Amino acid sequence: MKKFVFGDIHGCYNELISLLDSIDPHYGEDQLIFLGDYIDRGPNSYKVVKHLMNLQNQYGKDRIILLRGNHEEMAIDNIVNGYVPSVNGYRSTYDDFKRNDADVKDYLNFFQSLPLYHEDEDAIYVHGGIFPGLPMDQQSPDDLLWIRERFFLSSESFPKTVFFGHTPTKSITGSWVPFVQDDRVGVDTGCVYGGCLSAIEIHEDFSFTVHSSLRKVA
Repeated sequence: MKKFVFGDIHGCYNELISLLDSIDPHYGEDQLIFLGDYIDRGPNSYKVVKHLMNLQNQYGKDRIILLRGNHEEMAIDNIVNGYVPSVNGYRSTYDDFKRNDADVKDYLNFFQSLPLYHEDEDAIYVHGGIFPGLPMDQQSPDDLLWIRERFFLSSESFPKTVFFGHTPTKSITGSWVPFVQDDRVGVDTGCVYGGCLSAIEIHEDFSFTVHSSLRKVA
């Protein structure tokens, strides 16, 4: 079994398909872990959501692991409160679902079903990060979804390697690359901002390979 961890997609459906095609996973055998933020800002949130849902329905939640991002959390709030804001890219999601003769409200149960984190014997997978020094059962949902520098720039060490999205990162030369330290790995490489969509392949010896799909601009 291979294991792949995917960064923030944000409606970049073409890049998602390109990345999956280049990785060519053995569906049903390999484990694909998506760190949330499937919607908002990008052009094809509906297609992204439907594709990921179809993969999970076909191959199971133990092989296609879909975590909740802060943008899915905001969608839950927007649907429950009946409010469609123009900030944080939700308008693009709302309009894209309408273009596809769908109503984002009908996906409330799906968004609510997404877990806030996943943990196995080797690592923790989460959208935003974790608050340093707290066990997982004491982490707040806000931190799991929203935390940034207090987590990934912390001088404290973590009990397992933490794979996270949420915060797009660049190298000192300005290229979009994952953030890699001994016990934390950021996989958001800013696809929706003109960067690329990345996935980390975790090998048996816990070494990594980075796979990326560049943003396709129409």
